[in-house]
Amino acid sequence: MKKTLTILSFFILVFIVASCDSTSSVENTTLNTTIETSEDVLNTDTTATTENSAVTTELSGSVYQEDEMVDEVVYPHNEVIEVNIDITSENYNDIINNAMDEEYHTCDITYNGYSLTNVAIRTKGNSSLRDVFNANGDRFSYNIDLNYYEKQDLFGIDKLILNNLYMDPSMIAEYITYEALDYLGAVSSRTTFVALSFNGEYYGLYLSVEHVGNEFLDTNFNNSDGEQYKPDSGVGANLNYISDSTNYSALVDENSDDLSNKAIIELMKRIDSGDDLVEIFNVESYLKYLAVSTYTVNLDSYQGGMYHNYYLYNNDGVFEWIAWDLNMAFNGFPGVRITDLQATEYLIDEPVINSLSSYPLIESILSNETYLEMYHSYLQELIDGYFNIETFEQRVNEIAEMIDDYVETDPSSFYTYTAYQNALFTDSTLSYSILQFVETRSENIDKQLSGLIPSTNGGKGNVVSSTRPPR
Repeated sequence: MKKTLTILSFFILVFIVASCDSTSSVENTTLNTTIETSEDVLNTDTTATTENSAVTTELSGSVYQEDEMVDEVVYPHNEVIEVNIDITSENYNDIINNAMDEEYHTCDITYNGYSLTNVAIRTKGNSSLRDVFNANGDRFSYNIDLNYYEKQDLFGIDKLILNNLYMDPSMIAEYITYEALDYLGAVSSRTTFVALSFNGEYYGLYLSVEHVGNEFLDTNFNNSDGEQYKPDSGVGANLNYISDSTNYSALVDENSDDLSNKAIIELMKRIDSGDDLVEIFNVESYLKYLAVSTYTVNLDSYQGGMYHNYYLYNNDGVFEWIAWDLNMAFNGFPGVRITDLQATEYLIDEPVINSLSSYPLIESILSNETYLEMYHSYLQELIDGYFNIETFEQRVNEIAEMIDDYVETDPSSFYTYTAYQNALFTDSTLSYSILQFVETRSENIDKQLSGLIPSTNGGKGNVVSSTRPPR
């Protein structure tokens, strides 16, 4: 059905192009078309060739039907798409042997039936990259830049992120966490499962996650030229204000060479004082994220003391929080040693590891009664809605049915097929299935919300004191 719609959309677009320029060939022709209304000029660029004609069409400066095609072709969420990388053995071996360098190499790609040549591929990641490399493995996550060597894209998308499902025996933790964000209406990346092949040989099940770049920003905010930060480590990653003259090394604007940081310094001042934060920070959207992150005990994040895996984007004077790298949700982060039982009891009103004062953004926002009430309402919405155990179990079964054959035949998986099934459906004393985790977590949060059990710990947060089992 989706492929039929893709072909129909293509012929409609080709008909439009042919009506505007009789010299454009539509039979057996691959093209990348841009309509520019200035002086009514029609430009046809055939340098980016695609097997099924990946057509990019712009009208009056806005993308025409692109987003629909992105949903249908690039991120069709409820299906597994085929992706093949054609690459020379020399380039592939260099990528694997020197994975930590994260250097681009040339390859060709066929993505859900659409082929582009001369694109760039490199490894990506932090612990997932380091750990796989140190184990002499070769199942890396990949960053694919369609626009690196020549001007081309896939319906406006020029960067593809393929995640290797590291530290996730269930294979679905990141996928469903993004679904939960979408359920609450938080701004977040689109996703689709990918059956990845190299040179025509199936390599494994991956997750394609929408890159937080210009296309993402334009789609969600209608602009992409604001300041964009992706803190990882260093001064300022925890958003703690020190002084105006401090060198906040973690806060480097990815969209500009301007290092003044005036706007984000003002944001940290407002966080510190708690005054009028909503004027320059989208508190509502952040609270939706915080509710999902707290529910899923996503500790490879700001909340776990790593102060990373998030973007801040200055959207016309109001900063937006954008989630990233959610594969270790549902207590999957090995850097915080708590059992699954302890994770399901994770405090909701001090949703951090150890002292709350080390997390200025969360401390500031949850000290505001209005924001706290809003945050509680989102947690309740998750319990009653997306994570309602009956509907959630049905959803897990649907996803499992969709990916099961790919997991069973995955030749490079970090986990056995039995481990995958257990992670979804089988409980043990120390390690919960994802279904048991959700059922137990919902019951615990409901008690915290009703006041039957504490939701705070006198500012000490969730104290880490035990050893967790391997996953």
